[in-house]
Amino acid sequence: MNFDVYFMLSALQESLKYTWVTLLLAIVPFFFGILFGTVIAIIRFYRVKVLGELLQLFVVIIKGTPGMVMLLIVYFALIQGFDTISQTFHLAVKSKDINLIYIAFAALTLTATAAISETMRGALTAVATGQYEASYSVGLTKRQTLRRIILPQALPVAIPVLCSNLIGLIKGSSLVFMISVTDLMNAALIPANTNYKYLEAYIAAALVYWVLNVVVENIFFWLEQHLSTYKREVLV
Repeated sequence: MNFDVYFMLSALQESLKYTWVTLLLAIVPFFFGILFGTVIAIIRFYRVKVLGELLQLFVVIIKGTPGMVMLLIVYFALIQGFDTISQTFHLAVKSKDINLIYIAFAALTLTATAAISETMRGALTAVATGQYEASYSVGLTKRQTLRRIILPQALPVAIPVLCSNLIGLIKGSSLVFMISVTDLMNAALIPANTNYKYLEAYIAAALVYWVLNVVVENIFFWLEQHLSTYKREVLV
């Protein structure tokens, strides 16, 4: 078997055309994952009755569900639910009119929220309890303590794991082919379906993923260094 370098380069070119889709499928769920995940982490950290327990159950269920299964559950639930609502209210819009990338956003956001909530909860736990006591002793409320004292110290702790969360989303976005969304990996595989040169296609996609992950790691490394420097200056 001969390795076709020229076909690999052709598949690489196709992958690059859809790299923006992969980035979108990672960044959008990552943003909402930080937003919702931080709220969940705070509620669980302060052990809010009933709500905290319900959110803990939510995290356990989502984390225990494989990404592909979660994607298909959300897909069928939204498609069937949308068609039911459409028929009930006699709407002209059907599930076939929905852009499938939004379903991918929903599924990936659920996965990201559960993972990031654990990341942020661990970061909140890493802050010394003396910080809370000192804040309360000078008259700060829980909300002020959280916003001014705790979160600025917890964020640098969370940065390395948040980097892993984002990289996981970049790689996990390749599952969207299950609902007919084309990302960089699936774009590389499309031309391989005609000549069966899948090895070249997979290597081409892997090269793009490697470059993306290196860029993400460097961005987060710079961010970690920047926040650490700011933290040291504040302490001094």
